[in-house]
Amino acid sequence: MQVHKIIKENQPIFFLYLISTLYFLYQYHTSTLWDFSAYVLNARYLFYGGTYFEVYRAPLAPILLGIFLSIGKIGIYLYIWAISTFFLYSTVKISSEIFKDLEEKKKKIAKIIFYFFSLSPFVLLYGLGGGTELLGFALLEMFIYSLIKSKTSGHWLGLAILTRYNFLYFIPLLLIHKKPREIVKNLLITIFILFPWLLFNYLKYGNWFTSIIDSYALNIHFRQYLTEQISFSQFLPPIGWFWPFLIIGIVISITQLIKRPIKENKTNIIIFLLIAIIIYDFYNTPFKITRYLFNLALPIAFFSTKGTLLWIEKIKINKRLIISLILIVFIVTSGFLFFHRYEERWHKQQFAEAAREIYALNISHCEILSPHWVLVTYYTENVYPLNWNYINQEILDNKVVLIFKDEYSRDYQLEGTLDGFPLLYETEKYLFLAKPDISKSCSPRYVYDSPLVKDPCQIFSEVLGKDLLGTFGLKTCKIINKPIGS
Repeated sequence: MQVHKIIKENQPIFFLYLISTLYFLYQYHTSTLWDFSAYVLNARYLFYGGTYFEVYRAPLAPILLGIFLSIGKIGIYLYIWAISTFFLYSTVKISSEIFKDLEEKKKKIAKIIFYFFSLSPFVLLYGLGGGTELLGFALLEMFIYSLIKSKTSGHWLGLAILTRYNFLYFIPLLLIHKKPREIVKNLLITIFILFPWLLFNYLKYGNWFTSIIDSYALNIHFRQYLTEQISFSQFLPPIGWFWPFLIIGIVISITQLIKRPIKENKTNIIIFLLIAIIIYDFYNTPFKITRYLFNLALPIAFFSTKGTLLWIEKIKINKRLIISLILIVFIVTSGFLFFHRYEERWHKQQFAEAAREIYALNISHCEILSPHWVLVTYYTENVYPLNWNYINQEILDNKVVLIFKDEYSRDYQLEGTLDGFPLLYETEKYLFLAKPDISKSCSPRYVYDSPLVKDPCQIFSEVLGKDLLGTFGLKTCKIINKPIGS
């Protein structure tokens, strides 16, 4: 009865929640989600004896997926529903605090508008498409909410870091607590949350920071040659058509910073610090994928909501009309996204078809290499990364190569002809290259769980620099971790 009453009193928010959740579920059902598939594979490895594990991925999503997978494949859909529901909770929670000084009617419309802007097309597209963005976003909202309320926040930050390692950049925000005792307490809580995962790394790989260093190496250290300049155009997708309201909201907040005392500007200060950290993180990332700006969705929603509230006040528009416009716009934009996913449903099907063919060809026990290994090993757990430069040698070594005709690998464009390589099986969408009767003599499948970096301490010291700090960091790292190869 209580739930029914809450839904009835918040029908617009519930409608936005329902449509967005359906989209997230449909996106998973029809789309090829590389990162999401990798997190599912990590969950199987951690809980169910799976054989594929990407060390550099943070553990919270796989742990949650592992729990939901205990009830079977439907558990993945329940996981998506749970994350969307948690995001609803965190968004309503933080908006209630941000706009608490408004009168009741304005507060209600503010929460609707804030949730609407928080569910931008950019958020819908990448929220679960990237695997963990929506979960990280929700934890970030809870962290910011706790900072604004001067409540304990370290647990939210720790969980966010276990979702995506770039949340380590937000540790300085703990200084918002001001009192040294509170800062230390929340920092210790953050470390306490991280400790079990760090211990797992130490026990399995001999280094407390193996996963974190692997992630840094893959996304930054190994990609220095791909360094791109930051540009204004990279910020356009997260903003979308919100920019008029965004600009108004930014002007309002800057005006408040100038005219109001610091105590009354806590939320504005935190939001501007948040923007600075997100941009700094993006600036330091060599290969600038727009998805890395995902967390900007929070300040964008914040400023856009403030701008919209002022616009409503100035033109004195009817509340029901505003809500109707919000729902219509959301239906139209989400409708386009639904249609886009429907049009691309074939993309996922070809990987499932190739997986079925692996069993039909009796090579499920073989080592198979492909530029799209994660998307196929999601079904078979025997497909691994292909280095196109060594394809001939891989075949000579009794491995099977799987190529999708209309696709590119993650890093190298497939060029040249495949003539001259032994063809095992071919369809319109893909082909298998291997020696004849390979099923009898193939290189066997194996457990894929090795870290990318052999010496994490060396990478750690390079992050600190080549001066005394780097030398001290290297020595300290080697003292607290096991020797390489032990």
